[in-house]
Amino acid sequence: MGLLLHLVGIAVFGGCTYYETYHLLENAKLVQDHPVVKELFSVRPQWGGRWKFLTVWGLTVQLVYNILAAINDVFGTSTVVYSATSRLQRLRDVFFTALSLPIAMVVCILFWGMYAISRELVFPEVMDLFYPSALNHGVHTAPVLLALLELVLVPHHFSSHHVSLALLVLFLGAYLAWTMYLALVAELWVYGVMKVLSWPLRIAFMAANLAFAIGLYLLGKKLDHLVWGKQKADAATADQRRAKKHR
Repeated sequence: MGLLLHLVGIAVFGGCTYYETYHLLENAKLVQDHPVVKELFSVRPQWGGRWKFLTVWGLTVQLVYNILAAINDVFGTSTVVYSATSRLQRLRDVFFTALSLPIAMVVCILFWGMYAISRELVFPEVMDLFYPSALNHGVHTAPVLLALLELVLVPHHFSSHHVSLALLVLFLGAYLAWTMYLALVAELWVYGVMKVLSWPLRIAFMAANLAFAIGLYLLGKKLDHLVWGKQKADAATADQRRAKKHR
């Protein structure tokens, strides 16, 4: 089941990456004179290209994770017994728990939340003319759906808080620093919501997003415990008993 899920993930996120990389910019030329399109897409080659958007960072995380997980499905382990996990599974689990799951939730919840409040701040209506609905859901809906399926169907082991949170904060901090660089150097605001806020509110908004991401990481850990906690505890107890018998 895990391998099938990861192959689906590779197909979905790989297809979205291909289309977004090689076709989206050509589609945008249909409305290239629109102010929003001109600001965000016409200057892509000069200022960050597709890497301006958290969606793309998140999409890449999901694609890399599913490739890594599929390799582990073939050559590694996928067990609830921590002492029996392979190095590949441990790497997979760190990647999923620290980045793939929380980033999927951050991207999808923030996007659709702000979309519901004021779509012009995150996905202006003009983008409907060249940004396919299937692609939109592939990058803004599929990540969290597949991540939650993964949480339920595939066992993972969470690393210590300081390791996982350090990776998550480093990832999001790097992205926020990149967007601020684009804003200060190129006067290019990737998201309209940041453009309309004052600097104190921008800083508060970024801090709130980081806190939100940390909260989602903790939520993911809680959900994992609800689904796998008993099996992990039983497996750990059985493993300890076997170890005592061999002494």
